[in-house]
Amino acid sequence: MFAIRNGSRQRQTILNTTARQLSKNCMCADNGAASSTCAHAPHTTKAPHVESEIRRDFGYPAKYHGGSFPWLLSAERQRTPMEDLETSALLHAKDIRQNAGIGDGAVSAAVGVLPLAARRTLAHSLNMRVARTALGAAAMDSVCDGAAAVLPRVASLLSRASRCDVDAPEELSHVFTGPLLAHYMRDLDRLRRDHVRLDLKVHSVSNPHLQHLRTHTGPEAAFAALNGAAQVSSLRAGLTRQKYRYTSVLGATHAAPCKTSSSWSAAMVAAIGGQAQVRVRVDVELMVHMRYRLIDKHNGVDKTIVDDDATRNLVLTLESTAVDAAEDQPQFEWRVADIDYLLSSERRIESEFVEAKLAEV
Repeated sequence: MFAIRNGSRQRQTILNTTARQLSKNCMCADNGAASSTCAHAPHTTKAPHVESEIRRDFGYPAKYHGGSFPWLLSAERQRTPMEDLETSALLHAKDIRQNAGIGDGAVSAAVGVLPLAARRTLAHSLNMRVARTALGAAAMDSVCDGAAAVLPRVASLLSRASRCDVDAPEELSHVFTGPLLAHYMRDLDRLRRDHVRLDLKVHSVSNPHLQHLRTHTGPEAAFAALNGAAQVSSLRAGLTRQKYRYTSVLGATHAAPCKTSSSWSAAMVAAIGGQAQVRVRVDVELMVHMRYRLIDKHNGVDKTIVDDDATRNLVLTLESTAVDAAEDQPQFEWRVADIDYLLSSERRIESEFVEAKLAEV
């Protein structure tokens, strides 16, 4: 944690050729992409950059990668996360009347007709202003460097946990948020049952820049209730879960008890004025040269199953602890909430599944 205070030869040949072609295509796509700095406005996610081919022993089932440990390979495209700017607009009139205030409905309707590029710009400006008020300018200016610094520690702790280091899970609990820690502990348990060990090494990290920024206002308990739950797109209209109502516009989500008249608009005014409890989430994209290996340990002999030594883009999602901006010297910590949109993409898939089921009714 880091804190801021204040098969066959023919089959193998075909697969190797396919991997090289995919690598070539990804490199061509990335060569035309412009770079940005931490201070720039967020941009769309691009496919990971590839500099070397993945070496695999195809005699082993593919489950030893994707099915047992969800680490993104350099030849794979970036996962697709939940898109706040598309799923958070209040677009359904009847749901607006039932779940959101009239003022919130008008704001959301106006935002919904804007082009996506304009929504991204507005979202970045709004959330950055709220975040700087809550955490301070220094915290937001240094968050990209903090993400670059914590990644090698993440890799080391995951590797140690895979080797059954008894201290690693405890240390990881201070680095990861609860949902991400639980996910990776389950994945590591599956590897151990299959007598497979994870080995992650970060050689270098460069070009950290801010990609997306989101803020949460309202009681901390309200957002704890959402952890691990699918934030279905009925969030557009103010999703009601347990005792709280959630309204999200431009990536800024406000939670309020169902029986109160608290509105998103009023919450944003309070947050900008430093009079609200705020939690901040940032996606930081990094250019990382790292080696990812899965090593089989059957019969006491180490045999590499997956070996991916390459330079690629990696997205680290950081989340601050809740901060009461009204305090003179607010104390908070950053924690890693997601890596390469692992949890966010799973929520998106679950959300789409729920939406499809509701459409059948």
